[in-house]
Amino acid sequence: MKIKKYIIRYWWSFPVLLAFFILTLCLLFTTVPSILETIVFILLFLTLLALPVSWIILLVNRQWLKCLMSLLASVLVVFVLWIPFIFFAMSGPDGFGREHPIPEGLEYNLPLSADSNLSIPIDSLDTDTYLQVWTDSQGGMYMYDLYYAALPAGEIFLRCYEATKNIPLSEERILAESRVSINPTTSFSKLVSRKRFTIYEGDWEDYYAARIEVWHRNAETKQEMKLTEKIYRVDGWMR
Repeated sequence: MKIKKYIIRYWWSFPVLLAFFILTLCLLFTTVPSILETIVFILLFLTLLALPVSWIILLVNRQWLKCLMSLLASVLVVFVLWIPFIFFAMSGPDGFGREHPIPEGLEYNLPLSADSNLSIPIDSLDTDTYLQVWTDSQGGMYMYDLYYAALPAGEIFLRCYEATKNIPLSEERILAESRVSINPTTSFSKLVSRKRFTIYEGDWEDYYAARIEVWHRNAETKQEMKLTEKIYRVDGWMR
């Protein structure tokens, strides 16, 4: 088999690919949109699947030394690149919340717990009920529901800003994660249900005020219109 011959001859390529994808992922985490991270995550996952397969083929063909060297190289790559990056990302607070304290007297809302059984009353005449934000599995991770009146076909998406200085929050990531396509509607209805998005600025339980805006982009005219906004107390995801 060609695959077996390739693995036996180029056994070292899998640890090299593992190192490349981990290093690329570390760089992407700090710079570019989540769509590229997703692609690298997929390639990394495929590489992690291919590694055990290559070890099995090497063992079956009694390539003991090559198998051992591949295994050791892979472990070394993980410990040198992946684990230190995760430790640094998780343990290094950015101080965003401390630098932007919630002003005294500012009115804000608290995200509801995702496992809450609380029934939210929806009143088509009350704009505050158009948007509801929920907590997700970790700090900085949220979901949102949106109820709204008649709209043309298009996209619903979020823009988030620190409430006191209008600093954009995770601009490209939130735009990509929160986007939902909708069909034209003729009456007040639920358009978005528990759509996830993540705020990266700040640290767990280091709260600050964020203005969460809901926007609509018309499918035909491409014009954008802000539908509603609401101020929430949020924290950031410590990645």
